[in-house]
Amino acid sequence: MIVSFLYLFQYVMILLNGQVPIAFGGTEEPVAYGELISIGGLGPSVNGNLSSTIAEILETKLSIDSSRFYIKFYDAQRSFFGYNGSTF
Repeated sequence: MIVSFLYLFQYVMILLNGQVPIAFGGTEEPVAYGELISIGGLGPSVNGNLSSTIAEILETKLSIDSSRFYIKFYDAQRSFFGYNGSTF
């Protein structure tokens, strides 16, 4: 199981773009927006767990209240992602 996780981890990419002015709910209090794209594996239960975990990290590490965070989930087909001159 660990080997499988490490294999998949090589394809994880995170982009953080701080100091972008965002108005949310009429205020400029700390806010976050995220997009999570996966080639399979997403669904209502998984998305809920991921949203909860990410919100907890944002709250504890960046002081962003979970009510000021949106995340958009995409479950993409393998052929819609290119990598290393091919698709997955």
